[in-house]
Amino acid sequence: MNLHPLTIPVRGGSRAIGLGLAGFVLGSAGGRALIESGFLPSWMSFLGFLLAALFGLVALGYEVLWHRRFDYELTRDTLDISSGVLFKRDREIPLRRIQNVDIRRSLLPRLLGIAAVNIETAGGGSTEAKLQYVTFSEARQLQEGIQQRKQRETEAETPEGEPTEPRRTLLFELDDHDLVLYSVLSFDPRVLSIVFVVIPSIAPMFSTDLDRIAASVILALGIVGALALAAGIWVMSAFGRFVQFYGFTLHRVEDELRYERGLLQRYEGSIPLDKVQSVVIEENVLMRRFGYASLSVETAGYAPGSTPSGGSEAAIPLAKRDQLFDLARTIEPFEIPDFERPPPEARRRYLVRYGLVVTALLLVALGGSTFLVPIPWYLLGALFLLVPIAARKKWAHRGWALLDGYVATRNGFWRRRIHVVPDFRVQTVIDSRTIFQRRWGLGTVIVDTASSRSLLNQDASAVDIAEETVQSLRETVADRLQKALTGTSPAED
Repeated sequence: MNLHPLTIPVRGGSRAIGLGLAGFVLGSAGGRALIESGFLPSWMSFLGFLLAALFGLVALGYEVLWHRRFDYELTRDTLDISSGVLFKRDREIPLRRIQNVDIRRSLLPRLLGIAAVNIETAGGGSTEAKLQYVTFSEARQLQEGIQQRKQRETEAETPEGEPTEPRRTLLFELDDHDLVLYSVLSFDPRVLSIVFVVIPSIAPMFSTDLDRIAASVILALGIVGALALAAGIWVMSAFGRFVQFYGFTLHRVEDELRYERGLLQRYEGSIPLDKVQSVVIEENVLMRRFGYASLSVETAGYAPGSTPSGGSEAAIPLAKRDQLFDLARTIEPFEIPDFERPPPEARRRYLVRYGLVVTALLLVALGGSTFLVPIPWYLLGALFLLVPIAARKKWAHRGWALLDGYVATRNGFWRRRIHVVPDFRVQTVIDSRTIFQRRWGLGTVIVDTASSRSLLNQDASAVDIAEETVQSLRETVADRLQKALTGTSPAED
């Protein structure tokens, strides 16, 4: 099977424009220099336009050759792809290794009725193959065909000539009201820290003018500017979330979760349930205030629809906390965790840490007031009043729990994450103790899985627990893993 003919103008058009602009700049600058030096006659002043047209035609010609040499075929056991212009490449991707078949449609392809299909495999950190572009109906058929063939490998084969239509059940739909609410509540307050980076960076530019202004006016202007910048960041973040999750729906199709989302670019992805390594309930401070949370899942080797920052795709962007836990338990039937908090030593550690941070801020402000612009730096001393509150919040929002068949961890105040990991998905149990933790008699137990977040050090972690608990928890989780692999229930021991 071949790609759609519109692949040539859609793929090649943007490349032709880019190369054409490069040719125009190169020809205009280089041509002028060559004419002035006498290497070219004066009538060659249009060299920039000539190179722009030449580079554009080369780009389009390459796309024509690439399209003619690209073909694919879905067989019973493999997806075969042949491609290459200068070097031919033949690939046979076993269907059992295919983890995701994602369909992407930006605005132009949607208008043209075509779509890009991304093939992701287990254990891969990037896209295994891309089909750019096929008709939207062919993309859907390919997605369904791969899912059905994989299903037949694990179940009794369906007799030839009796194809079965996969059952599709709607699990969740994000309505317009909740979408707006999610766009506003999903803002990460930690992003506001950019305010404290931007303002000190631009302040020296106005230092000569600020010398003639009273310190109180400077402070007032700084506060107003910081609030305006924060509001702008918040609005941009909300708009980005709105566009990203517009029209979000989640369906269950056999042993997969299928979701669709996106306004400008429509994205359709799948989450194989047999590849789920852990579920993550996430709630920032605003979501917790209004009783909402989001759910994401981590799969083996690949985070579906992952963003440039990595991480897993939201299976449910926003729902009431109780409803979200019920939906999470349809993916993994875990019990509601009752977390055990870190010992009091951890709280005292946070108290000392935040005290040192405030002291450092005071010293920086004092230096800036002395050498740059005089400001009432001593007002930052009021932050010492927040140190005990911050230490307690950090301590209270950490914890761990051993459930029946699962291990759960909780971390974060501004953005709290609850990881729930099945015993049989555990890869490694790591005992980690920094020099500062050892000073307080604390340690961390990291429950490593095969998910993509493991590469980003975002595993489930029981942080700052007592040293004697570290060893006990590590041995218990490792022992439960062995029992899960042998089919022995922990209660039978």
